[in-house]
Amino acid sequence: MKFIIKHRVALVRATKMIMFAAAVLGMTTLTRDASAVANASTAAFGFLILVLLSAYFGDLPVAIATSLAAALCYDYFYLPPFGTLNIAAFSDWISLAAFLLASVIISRLTASAAECGRRAQALQQAMEQLKAFGDWLLALPDEQLTLAGMAQEAMCRFALDYCSIHVYGEGKWQHFSGSAASDLSREIEQCLEVSPDHTRSLLELADEHLLGVQYMQIDKRAAPLALLAVKSRTLPAAAIGVMACMIGVRLDKRSEGG
Repeated sequence: MKFIIKHRVALVRATKMIMFAAAVLGMTTLTRDASAVANASTAAFGFLILVLLSAYFGDLPVAIATSLAAALCYDYFYLPPFGTLNIAAFSDWISLAAFLLASVIISRLTASAAECGRRAQALQQAMEQLKAFGDWLLALPDEQLTLAGMAQEAMCRFALDYCSIHVYGEGKWQHFSGSAASDLSREIEQCLEVSPDHTRSLLELADEHLLGVQYMQIDKRAAPLALLAVKSRTLPAAAIGVMACMIGVRLDKRSEGG
């Protein structure tokens, strides 16, 4: 599972690199065809715009690859001797170095800003979802409150790939899932299989990075009660921790009411 996720990310990144490299070639062709109104400075600004776009819609590796492709095209087509990767004048070396340095710095800043924006948006969305989930927990009557129901509701409200609650008792882990049985469910169950001397220590559970699943402990009156297993592509780990805390508080409330 971990290999598949990494392979998918690498494939998306490589696709973006190829697309922006093609865009650099397209910009080169456009400025050369319009040579009457375009020159090396025009091409440099066009390349910088492509670097900005690659950093915003991709990530830093994509932006650096676009910067290198732009620098090569700038050298080959716009710096004498034309049609070669050799540079005759020292001033042209300075121009190329300045262009490449500016491209890398701009791409780094743009990629960081875009990532911060995405994280802020994800955090804002998570806060709204947590509020709705908390309102649902508090409004649900005690007789309708079940672990499987909470897992199912969390799955729907947070658009999770997987959500389940595991409770340890009688020498084994009991599984309350918010989704139908799947390959992922079976893999998690296998990771949580216990030996005769197994304890409830979270350190003995499956590696969360193995299946892309994050584990959060659910406490009831400051004592470990259960384990929340969540697989999500967008939900921050802090939000998953708050979700686990909400479930523990609601279970405490039901015990006090009983």
